[in-house]
Amino acid sequence: MLSTEQLINDCVLFQSVTPDEMEELLSTSEWEEFSEGTRILDEGNSTRYLWIIQSGSCEVRKKLSNGSEQALAELSPLSIFGEMSFFKPAPHSASVVALTDVKTVRIPGRDFDQMLKNGANGAQKVVFNTVRIMSDRLRIMDKWTADMVESCGSRSKNAEWHDFRSKLYTEWQF
Repeated sequence: MLSTEQLINDCVLFQSVTPDEMEELLSTSEWEEFSEGTRILDEGNSTRYLWIIQSGSCEVRKKLSNGSEQALAELSPLSIFGEMSFFKPAPHSASVVALTDVKTVRIPGRDFDQMLKNGANGAQKVVFNTVRIMSDRLRIMDKWTADMVESCGSRSKNAEWHDFRSKLYTEWQF
């Protein structure tokens, strides 16, 4: 299991968090272990936790229209998940399944909200770092999608992609 010092030094989520701030963040956190094959999050369900993998690996899966699931990513120690529903309460957009035995630490949303309300610097740093993580993920997804559309070679798909991007960045209200 990772030490508090390793979480601070090696997990992007806790970049620039001081040991005292980390102690406050972890004071309300919960540790949980999952056996290989366990579904930690189910797409469509709602929970407000921000999860950090301490050991083991997980797979992020998305349901397809035919009922099967598509693997989207493999998560290793120090990876986070659950951030979308954590910061904007909504059903999970994907499932997370333990590929191996997994140890996690999770931050409950209600306690984190209280820390933010109280002006806790550590909580504010976690928000900033999560925005950076999500921006990196969106950048990767944007490139992947553009490459995928380009590889199709279809003018209609290319136009559809450009229309989608235009709406995403200018018209849609969140």
